[in-house]
Amino acid sequence: MKQLYVPIALAVMSALVITATPTRRTTRMPTTGAPGRNLNGKMFTLSGNGGKILFYPPGTSPISSYTTRPYSTTSRPYSTTSRPYKTTTTTRPYKTTTTTRPYKTTTRPYSTTTRPYPTTTAPSTPGVSVCLRYLTDTLKLTLSPSTNPLQLRVSAAGSYILDSYRYKRLFFQTDIWFWSNIRRDIWTRVCLTVDNTKKVAQVFSGSNISIRKLLQYDWSGVPVIDIADVEGQVTDLQVWDYPLQKIEVLNYMTRGDVSGPYHGSVLSWSDISYSTSGNTLLEEDDAYRSPPGQPMRSSSGRKRCRQKGEKKSREFLNVVERNREQLK
Repeated sequence: MKQLYVPIALAVMSALVITATPTRRTTRMPTTGAPGRNLNGKMFTLSGNGGKILFYPPGTSPISSYTTRPYSTTSRPYSTTSRPYKTTTTTRPYKTTTTTRPYKTTTRPYSTTTRPYPTTTAPSTPGVSVCLRYLTDTLKLTLSPSTNPLQLRVSAAGSYILDSYRYKRLFFQTDIWFWSNIRRDIWTRVCLTVDNTKKVAQVFSGSNISIRKLLQYDWSGVPVIDIADVEGQVTDLQVWDYPLQKIEVLNYMTRGDVSGPYHGSVLSWSDISYSTSGNTLLEEDDAYRSPPGQPMRSSSGRKRCRQKGEKKSREFLNVVERNREQLK
């Protein structure tokens, strides 16, 4: 009988040793990724059904760029040692005595070690500016890192909603016509500027602007742009670590016709890294460029056209005035 119990005990102990192997909790990374690339002339098409893109500067990662990272926990499963029943049988003539002792089990609870991630605090910047072009029904853009990220969305009424989580929600209605030399475009161009010194924020969209609103917000760190829940196309993302002046915003709205090519100081479409998940597609943006034979007019070309139109208007008014004189 003892020879039968020894193999059973060895089998039970082997199974427990296998199941007691410690497991490490891992963080799920984005499904696809790319190093720093020049995406000029390209656009991303996203699906609202799970499409998501993270943009970040080359040489960094979307996880390590955050100011605060979650806790790191190491856990070991229960360690249990069991021995089978031990039965002793004594047989004497006409009398049998059986003695049985139950299982002896030793159980230790989980052993958990929890250490917070090291937190790095970057110096505060004068502000932040985010510009991009989009062709969607909705927009949801989140700027990190920070313990208080900024999220910019477009409401069904067409106004821009800025959430800073710690403070009240701000609504920006870009219904103030500000620039006259911006021609109509298929793309919607939007710029968000946050001035940490003056504690104000403002949204620019095409030739219109919003009013400035007070916002108590300090931004610092490496930018990570999260675009999700978007059905459509996005392109030409630029981020500056300071509030843009109006002439710089105008330069972006006119594709660099005012003061030369533009380039984000901390994140630029011409040198950017990205990670995608869900339904996303990187393709050429030639589907939404000007048709052949209709080149984009520069600011000087628009100025000449405007002067030519004004000249024709003056000539027409002069003809009308001469006719009036003759009728008298």
